[in-house]
Amino acid sequence: MFTSTKPPALAGAFRQIRPGLMAAGGLSIFINLLVFVSPLYTMQIYDRVLTSRNGMTLLLLTLIALALFVSYAALEHFRSRVLVQTGIRFDQILSGEAFETALGQSLATSSSHHVQLLRDVDTLREVLSGGVITSLMDVPWTPIFLAMCFLLHPLIGLVALLGAVVILTLAFLNERVTKAPLTSAALKNLHALDRLTSSLRNAEAIRALGMGPAVRGAWAATHDQALVESARAGERGGTLLAISKFLRMAIQVAIMGVGAYLAIQQEISGGVLFAASLIMGRALAPVEAAVSQWKALVAARTSFARLDNALRARAAERPPTRLPPLVGEVSVEAVTVLVPGSQLPAVADVSFRLAPGEVVAVVGQSGSGKSSLARALVGAWPAVRGCVRIDGNDIRHFDSNFLGQSLGYLPQDVELFAGTVRDNIARFRGDASDEAVVEAAKLASAHAMIQRLPKGYDTVIGDNGAGLSGGQRQRIGLARALFGKPVLVVLDEPNANLDGDGDRALAEAIQMLRKQRVTIVIINHRPNLLALVDKIVFMHEGRLGRVGTRDELLPVLLGQTVTPMHREGRVLAEDHNRAEAQFRADGAQRYVHISNPARQAHATRQ
Repeated sequence: MFTSTKPPALAGAFRQIRPGLMAAGGLSIFINLLVFVSPLYTMQIYDRVLTSRNGMTLLLLTLIALALFVSYAALEHFRSRVLVQTGIRFDQILSGEAFETALGQSLATSSSHHVQLLRDVDTLREVLSGGVITSLMDVPWTPIFLAMCFLLHPLIGLVALLGAVVILTLAFLNERVTKAPLTSAALKNLHALDRLTSSLRNAEAIRALGMGPAVRGAWAATHDQALVESARAGERGGTLLAISKFLRMAIQVAIMGVGAYLAIQQEISGGVLFAASLIMGRALAPVEAAVSQWKALVAARTSFARLDNALRARAAERPPTRLPPLVGEVSVEAVTVLVPGSQLPAVADVSFRLAPGEVVAVVGQSGSGKSSLARALVGAWPAVRGCVRIDGNDIRHFDSNFLGQSLGYLPQDVELFAGTVRDNIARFRGDASDEAVVEAAKLASAHAMIQRLPKGYDTVIGDNGAGLSGGQRQRIGLARALFGKPVLVVLDEPNANLDGDGDRALAEAIQMLRKQRVTIVIINHRPNLLALVDKIVFMHEGRLGRVGTRDELLPVLLGQTVTPMHREGRVLAEDHNRAEAQFRADGAQRYVHISNPARQAHATRQ
C-alpha cells in the first residue's frame, strides 16, 4: 500500500505558520516581563517614596512606569496583529484542502456533516487569532510568577501555589464534566442542520402544501435536543467558573491576610505585601482564563482531531498520473453502485461498451437506476464493484479535475450557481475565453435565448438559477455541459423542461456533437430523442435488461417499425409526433417487461 511521504496538510499548515507563532511567543516574553512593572512600582512607592517623601523620585518612577506601560500596550497590539495575520494565513493554507476533502465526502453521503470540516478551519483560525492562544502563551509564565512569590516569602509562595493547583484542578474537572454534553450537542446540531438544509431546499413545496408547521416541528425537536445538551454543558461549566472566581478572590484575600500578618511580624515590608498580591493575581490569571475559555479549547481540540483525520486520509492518496487527452471510448464493466450513505444498490452488475462518437439512450421506468448509472459514468458516484473505463483507463485513476474538464454532465435537476450566465457556462473558470463560452452556448442552441436576457451573458442569476425559467436553466446547463469540448457528454433527462423549440434545438445539438465524434449518453423517458441514437440500453430495477441498436430495439419499445434516421439530417416532425403518441398509448407498459426475453419475443411478434 502506498504511503505518502508528504506531510499531512494540517501538520504542514502549522509548519508554515510557525514563524508567526514564534514571533507572538517572543513578544509574550517581553509582555510578561513588563508585568513586573506594576508590583515593582508599588514596592518603590511604599518602601522608598513614602519613607523619603521625595517628590522628584515619585515623578521619575511614575514617568518610567508610564513609558513601560506604553511599551506593554504596543507589544500587546503587535502580538494581536501577528496572531490575526497568522490565523488568516492558516485559513488560506487549509481552506482549499478542506473544501476539496468536504467535496469528496459529499459524494459519499447526502448529509451536511462534510460542511463541518470548513467550520473546523474557522474554529482553529479563531483560536489562533483570539484570546485563547494568548492565554496559552501566558500559562508557562505561571511557575515563574509563583517562584517570585516564593522569593518574596515562602509562606506567600505556598498560598499562591495552593491556589494555582486548586484552580488548575477545576480546569481539568471542567473538561471532564463538559466534554460529553458538548460533543453530543455538536452532533445534534449537525442533524438539525441536515433537516434545515433539506427544508430550505424544498421551501416552495413546503409553503404550497402547508407543511411549514410539521417540518418546523421535526427540525425543532432535533434542535431542542442540541439546546438541552448545550445548556447542560453551559450550566456545569458556569458552576465551575463561578467556583473558580470565588477561589481566586479568596486566595487574593488570603495573600493579603498572610502578607499583613508577615508585615506585622516585620518579616516583609508594606510594599512587598501589595507586590505579592499583584504578582499572585498575574500568576493565576492565565489559569483562570483557561478555565473560562475551556469550551473553546474543547471545540478546538475536537476540530483539530476531525480535520486531521480527514486530511490525513486525503494526503495518503497518491496523486494520479497525468494521462493523455481522451478520445471517448467508454466501457462499463460489471458496475455496482450504492446509494450514498446506505448499502442499497442503485445499479447492480451493469456492463456495456460505447465507441467514440456513439450516441446511446438509457431508458427504463422511474427508479430503474438510469440516473444512478449516469452519476457513475461521470464519477459522481463511485462504483463499489466493477469499474467505468474511458479509453481503457479506470476513471478512478484520473485526476478528478482533469476528468471533469474532459466530460460534460447535465444532471436531472439542473443546479446553477450565483453569478453571471457566462460564469455558469464557463464553469467559473477564470481562464475561460469569451469565444469558448459563446461557442458552447451556440452548440447548445442557447445563444439566441441568452441574447434575449436583460444583460445577455452578463445577466446575474441567483442560486439554483433564480430568475430563470426551467427551460432556460436546462439550456444554460446544457451549454455548461458542452463547454470545453468534452469527449463524453452525459445528459440526464435533457428535455424535461423544454418546449417544442427546445426539443428541436437539443436534437440539432446532438447532431452537431455526433459530427464532432463526441460520445453521448442520454437518460430519456420521451421517445422523440430515441430516433437520434445509435444504441439503446434498457434498465430494469437497477439491472441491465437489454442492449441493442436503435433499429433492433425501438420497434420492441414502440410496437411499430420506425423509419431509420437520416445520418446527416433531421428526423421528420411527423415521425416524432407519431412515435410519441404511440408511446403514450402503450409504450409505458413495454418498459416494465422489456427485460424479460419471453415478453420481448411476444412484443416483437405483435
